[in-house]
Amino acid sequence: MLAGYLRRVRAAAADAGHIVVSTGFAQGVVLVLRALAQAGVGCVAFEDPGPGGGDSSETVQAVGAMGLRTVHVPVDDLGIDVAALEDSGAQAVVVTPAHQSPTGVVLAARRRHALVEWANRNDGFIVEDDYDSEFRYDREPVGVLQGLAPGRVFTIGTASKALAPAARGPT
Repeated sequence: MLAGYLRRVRAAAADAGHIVVSTGFAQGVVLVLRALAQAGVGCVAFEDPGPGGGDSSETVQAVGAMGLRTVHVPVDDLGIDVAALEDSGAQAVVVTPAHQSPTGVVLAARRRHALVEWANRNDGFIVEDDYDSEFRYDREPVGVLQGLAPGRVFTIGTASKALAPAARGPT
């Protein structure tokens, strides 16, 4: 059911055998980054500003505890600056392409493609925080990056608001 939903609504290349259910984004990103660290990734980039933008954020501290170096890459009105990412030396990047936090910027189509090209060219990985992506009031939702490069993108998101809103409890 979840894989079908993700294919239909988020344009993901979803397969039930490749879905991991976690307690939330924090656990999901730690699981993904731990696996990438074990695979040889040594440096992870975070958007700046962004949830992992400060050196004191819990996510950045957890990444540091895994032995990964962190760098911060600027975000502008088109989303993450892929040229700055290229210069950062990162092998993986955590991004919020559908609804950048805190700016609200949607990653522009040309930057989406440039980001996937960066990952392909550098044997890199994209960790996509699909935060509130399907709840758009100003335009149609954009598909996940994972649908463009299933072998390079890990999407972390929630379907609970759409599939089982009552299970989430009071907000």
